[in-house]
Amino acid sequence: MIRNLLLVALGGGVGSALRFFIQETLHKQFHHLTPYGTFTVNMIGCFLIGLFMGWVENEKYLTETTNLLLISGFCGGFTTFSTFAMQGNNLLLDQKPLQAILYIGLSVMVGMAFAYLGLKLGKS
Repeated sequence: MIRNLLLVALGGGVGSALRFFIQETLHKQFHHLTPYGTFTVNMIGCFLIGLFMGWVENEKYLTETTNLLLISGFCGGFTTFSTFAMQGNNLLLDQKPLQAILYIGLSVMVGMAFAYLGLKLGKS
C-alpha cells in the first residue's frame, strides 16, 4: 500500500510540475488566450491516458507499477478539471459567452477524440 501511494505521488508530482511548466510557458506567449495552456495540457493528458489504457488492455507495456505511476499519478497530476471549470466560469463572468461555449465544447469533444486516438494507438 505504501509503495503504491509513493508511485502515485511520484507520478503526480512529475505531472503537476510539467503541467505548471507548460501552462506558464504558453501563458507568456499567448497571455491574451486565457485558457490556452489548460486546454493544451488537458488535450495532451486525454491522449496520454487513452494511450496508456490501450497499453493496459493490450497487455503490452504497463504493469501494475507503471499503471499507478503513469495513469493514476502522472495523468492525474498533469490534467486539471478544476482549472478547466474555473476558467470556463471566468469566461462567463467576463461576459464572453461565445468563448466559454467554445472552450467548454471543444475541451470535451477534442478531449474525447484524443482519448479515443490514444486508445486506438495503444491497442495497435
